Amino acid sequence: MSTHAISWSTEQLTEFLAAISVFGDEETAARGGIERAAESFDAEVGALVRAGSIVTSVGFPIGRVPKRELLEAAKNRLPQLELPGVGAAKTISVPLEDGSSARMILARVGGDGFAPEEVNVLGGMARILGLALGMLRTFDSERALRESLQKRQSLLEKSASIQSAISRRVPLQEVLEAITDAAGELLGDEVVGLRMVDPDDPGMVKTVASRGVPPTLLRTIESNQVGEGIGGRAIVEGRLVVAQDYARTPGTLSQFAQLGLQAAMAAPVYEKGTVIGSLVVASYDPVRTYKESDQETLLTFAQHASLALMDAKTVDQMLHQALHDGLTGLPNRALFLDRLEHALARAGRENSALAVLFLDLDRFKGVNDSLGHAAGDELLAEVARRVAALIRAADTAARLGGDEFAILIEDLTEQRDAARLATRILEALRHPFVVEGEEIFVTGSIGIALGGGRGDDPLRNADFAMYRAKSGGRDCYEFFEEGMRAAVVERLELESDFKRAVEREEFVLHYQPIVELETGSISGLEALLRWEHPARGLVPPLAFVPLAEETGAIVSIGRWVLREACRRATTWEAPLIVSVNLSARQLQQPDLVDEIAQMLADTALDPSRLMLELTETALMQDSQAAVRKLSSLKQLGIRLALDDFGTGYSSLGYLQQFPLDVLKIAKPFVDGLGSGSGEPALAQAIIELGRTFQLNVVAEGIERVEQLVQLRTLGCDGGQGFLFSKPCDADSVDILLRQRPARFWDGWAPGSSVHLTSESAA
Repeated sequence: MSTHAISWSTEQLTEFLAAISVFGDEETAARGGIERAAESFDAEVGALVRAGSIVTSVGFPIGRVPKRELLEAAKNRLPQLELPGVGAAKTISVPLEDGSSARMILARVGGDGFAPEEVNVLGGMARILGLALGMLRTFDSERALRESLQKRQSLLEKSASIQSAISRRVPLQEVLEAITDAAGELLGDEVVGLRMVDPDDPGMVKTVASRGVPPTLLRTIESNQVGEGIGGRAIVEGRLVVAQDYARTPGTLSQFAQLGLQAAMAAPVYEKGTVIGSLVVASYDPVRTYKESDQETLLTFAQHASLALMDAKTVDQMLHQALHDGLTGLPNRALFLDRLEHALARAGRENSALAVLFLDLDRFKGVNDSLGHAAGDELLAEVARRVAALIRAADTAARLGGDEFAILIEDLTEQRDAARLATRILEALRHPFVVEGEEIFVTGSIGIALGGGRGDDPLRNADFAMYRAKSGGRDCYEFFEEGMRAAVVERLELESDFKRAVEREEFVLHYQPIVELETGSISGLEALLRWEHPARGLVPPLAFVPLAEETGAIVSIGRWVLREACRRATTWEAPLIVSVNLSARQLQQPDLVDEIAQMLADTALDPSRLMLELTETALMQDSQAAVRKLSSLKQLGIRLALDDFGTGYSSLGYLQQFPLDVLKIAKPFVDGLGSGSGEPALAQAIIELGRTFQLNVVAEGIERVEQLVQLRTLGCDGGQGFLFSKPCDADSVDILLRQRPARFWDGWAPGSSVHLTSESAA
């Protein structure tokens, strides 16, 4: 092969690899790969075939893909395709070599077919595409498994809490209340009820435990006939009943419909095979729907509730099973907590000390993912045997759930004894485990907490310390320090304050000007959310926006931000653009477009004066749905901006795929400008990229005159930052707009280290 051919081949494969690497899911990667390959070889059409079906194709009219001919071409049985209006096209078929029967097919008009060097390059492209698709399939399965494990762990913990109440022989009513509380926390719904068939009157059901039901209403529904409401239907029909639209679902309770209940579902609760009640959850959230995973969760938890109720009546018969882990034979969380409670009481009486070690295996998920759950269970059982072999008879080793273990050391002589045991456990774990005939290497992270005083919670403290060990590099131990708890307590307090902040409407909007760098005039303002905490003062967004996203409050808060920003913009004398950030959760709302259209109508704001800013992460979550939604927003006349470009995936595909108007350069790329460090190359590349895609480019975080000068030199369209103005409240913005200078930098040059030339300031 000639030097030129080798250079061409290398260039084509390098560009193909770069193009494929930006795709985030298997479907778009498959289509993008075929498109790129067809483009590289000037092929009129292309396709990807797997297991007798067309995975994706390009170049064919919609609905007119010749499936039979492509399948024949994939088997090298059809040397050419007849393309309507084009003529005969020579075909080539190459395997992806990804362990499946997938093949890449191209067809090109003219010439004698594909040259040998082209065949080699196309084969390389197919191998690259096969590897990329395999990695994306693995990523999707890992994500699904991780979510499944997290839900399973939550179920286990809630069940363990109930079993703990049973093992301590608490009254049955308290067990029932624990069930309702756990169900509400698990699913995040406001209303929960546990209804049981009255043993004295089997035709009636009674509400035996509930939360979120107003007391006056509770009295009216305390006893109903079997079959009333969805809870009654679940009892009669012995199945899960779901009311996605509560008010329009036949047979629901009118009292709840009048209160505005939006959705509800109920699962039957059994005792020895007979339906004896139902567990009901419901929500006032207007966008609440119960997905299949929610329904499965309630069914699973109702099964746990059924077992818990049966256990509560037969606790003496099942005591050992209730208090020990079925996989490892070690005490479970309930028994460990019981022994810890007694140990703390004894230590307090005898003025002695104890220690708790909290062990979590490092990267245990990888074992489950690569070898399966059976291998993971075998590994956990062997870990339990090694740990149990290292402790004294008077100590307790327990499996808390998942890959978490705890060790209770009583009558602790000195702190070093706990450290020595932790060291021995870590050393024991470093030796290879043989699971299903294969050697597996795992390590552990251990947190140690000492106890003995009143009010101690050594298990929780050891958990805090374990997370410090994880963050410190794993395969080590850490002793609990008070600062660890303070950090967690600070977080919990902030979460509690945040819930009240939503209720008390403590959020306000500040605005930061966006300036045209050519003229120095204000072109718009970005609305920025702030939390005016009554005690902490102005809380920065990074401290509370993650909380809003975790709790789902970001949707209602974001709705308020949009409406308030639109309303405020109508009060400005100049027709400036108001820019508002749109979260990923908001983008996923099915009625987002209609909601924004109604806001614009209510506030009488011209749609062209509203710009929505989205991050690359938000666009990643469901790119096809995002394209449709953003296209609908564009049809309203709204402008769209890609925020913080360069800090996320930075895919050129976004700039082609989404109907964007503005590209915002992230602050890190602006920070180095004007310092002589070579950073301008990155900013210049983004500016040129925006120009290529006909996008307006705005630089964020401009703080120095030198940065302004260089951005103007590079041809950046707009900018915002402290150099022009910090974000300020609405009243201050009104004053700024009335008094704003013709150019923001008038009068700066004489006092700056870098002077604006007459040409650059013109």
